[in-house]
Amino acid sequence: MTTSPAFKPMSKNDVADVLGVSLRTVENWVNDGSLPAPSKLGNRCYWHPTVFYAWLERRLVGDAEPTSARTGVDVLTVPSESGTADVATARVQPAPQKKPASERATSVDRMRAKNQADLKALMA
Repeated sequence: MTTSPAFKPMSKNDVADVLGVSLRTVENWVNDGSLPAPSKLGNRCYWHPTVFYAWLERRLVGDAEPTSARTGVDVLTVPSESGTADVATARVQPAPQKKPASERATSVDRMRAKNQADLKALMA
């Protein structure tokens, strides 16, 4: 029977240190979906290191990511106590995609035009 090596869960402070950002930035990124949500244990929030580092690798690699990451399944190699490598998979939700700047601008322009038309209708 093989057991996986022990790991240390990552706290919000650990994640902020790795990314070089403040605790509030980590909270904002979790709230807007940029960063995977942590698991809650009691009153504390923790990230599993393999999930966090898989997310970080996807973000840093960008378009050069392997096909398995695009399907939502990451294959991770975890060293075992016997010296061989065990393969672990983690299903990760892809981060929500923002609209391109050109689409955002057109939606703002449409909203402004609608507001102008509503104002003209009210003034008439």
